[in-house]
Amino acid sequence: MNMTNIEKKLAGLKGRVGMYYKNLVTGETFAYHADEQYEAASLVKLPVFMHIMRMIADGEITRETKVLVKEEDKKPSCGALQHLPGDVEVDIQSLYKLMITISDNTASNMLIRVAGIPALSEAFKEMGLEKTVIAREFYDSKAAAEGKTNYVCPEEIGMLLESVYNRTYISPEISEEIEEVLLQQQIRHKIPGYVGRKKKIANKTGEDGNTTHDGAIVFAKEPFVLVICSNGTDVPETERFIRETALELAQGCGGIE
Repeated sequence: MNMTNIEKKLAGLKGRVGMYYKNLVTGETFAYHADEQYEAASLVKLPVFMHIMRMIADGEITRETKVLVKEEDKKPSCGALQHLPGDVEVDIQSLYKLMITISDNTASNMLIRVAGIPALSEAFKEMGLEKTVIAREFYDSKAAAEGKTNYVCPEEIGMLLESVYNRTYISPEISEEIEEVLLQQQIRHKIPGYVGRKKKIANKTGEDGNTTHDGAIVFAKEPFVLVICSNGTDVPETERFIRETALELAQGCGGIE
């Protein structure tokens, strides 16, 4: 596939933008600043989710394990838990589904606490992540003031998605469950936007201020991984680029039913 036009558009976008693409049939890849770090927003929730699934596979927790979410734990912006009154007990499976499908920040923080940031950091390294980093919870202003920042790397997120597609993350069953949760994603205006929001696309987004990300397995006739990250960008312009590029790649890979 000729990526010259896509590369030209990438160069014209504001801020820092990185893209990673891999055709999972032919092995063709394209990388544009894909090995760099980007402030993570919610895209870092993908490897957090994947480690929680490892904890389940290892018997450290179960899907039914209950976590007490206190009123003071509830965080704003994305999510449903912030709207439930009082303290509430929520099982692990509900927490990870909320974290991924609607990017619930409270659910994410509860899972980060279940795992622990030191253990998550070690788990990220075991996954092969060098530039994707978890350093703090979401909406932790004290940690942010101390300079603690979460980061993602497009190429590394792409590698994780490929391992899910290939059923090589932990086990075929765990990989399949991760994919199924990603397919239930409700935030569908970026990579799925022009391809079709009801099409088979397993994705996780991230957004915050002038940051917008999306990473996905797109199930075209020739399935592919696409990850686009941006910091300090013009969000509407970059999201339009994400939608247009995903559609162009899907058409180039034989279309998607």
